[in-house]
Amino acid sequence: MLTIIREELAGIPSLILRDTRVDEGPVVIHYHGWTGDKGSIENPDQSLVQLASAGFCVVAPDCYEHGERRTDAWFRAQFNGWAFVCEAMDRTRAEGKALFEAAMTLPFSSARNPQVCGSSMGGLIAQMVFAENRSYVSMVSIVGRSSFFQADEWCRQAQRGTWCDDWCAEYGTQSHPDRFVDRPVLFIDGGLDTDCPASTNAKTVRLINERGGRAEHFVDPEFGHARSPSMRARFVDWLISHGKPPLVSD
Repeated sequence: MLTIIREELAGIPSLILRDTRVDEGPVVIHYHGWTGDKGSIENPDQSLVQLASAGFCVVAPDCYEHGERRTDAWFRAQFNGWAFVCEAMDRTRAEGKALFEAAMTLPFSSARNPQVCGSSMGGLIAQMVFAENRSYVSMVSIVGRSSFFQADEWCRQAQRGTWCDDWCAEYGTQSHPDRFVDRPVLFIDGGLDTDCPASTNAKTVRLINERGGRAEHFVDPEFGHARSPSMRARFVDWLISHGKPPLVSD
């Protein structure tokens, strides 16, 4: 039986999805996208439901300044949106270790094969926390721009010389492919996406693999900055393959 509860982990409001038939399930932490949230008990993300039904312990936190954590500071996004996004990502990144440790101490979580994933902004966060935490066995980023820099050239030029530019250079996956060579990673893109061009992550995958990594790239050529059925299916299949949850036979 599937159960979904709201709980604070390391002070972070989170949804926890799991199947009660499983005493201890491998952990999957999922970070949502910009302007999104962890979801609701009444209307959870169906890909996360699939993962929980396979036997994972799925943790979906609210990122900084999102969901229950949203504050009046959002007015700043009207004036300097990219700085606001970068701050939200960095604050969520900094919380990553504490969230992971809290998830791993849940009585129904297993220490075996923890994974991290995310969509859009959450994909960038997943990339960062994966690089900083060697306990994760794999990572999936859906429509998450691995360069971190703005895709739009006008916005990119406006960003130059700011702290955001330095931050993107410090944490961007494409700038540091060596951080991703020791474990498998998957980048999922829509071929029609202009916010996260598939060519950006294709270059990152090439750079990782040239250094001996195990990066893969899946592209739905007919989709944009969202998650198509085929993208969702690849996402779920990857996590099941690398996490080996108890309710799925080999």
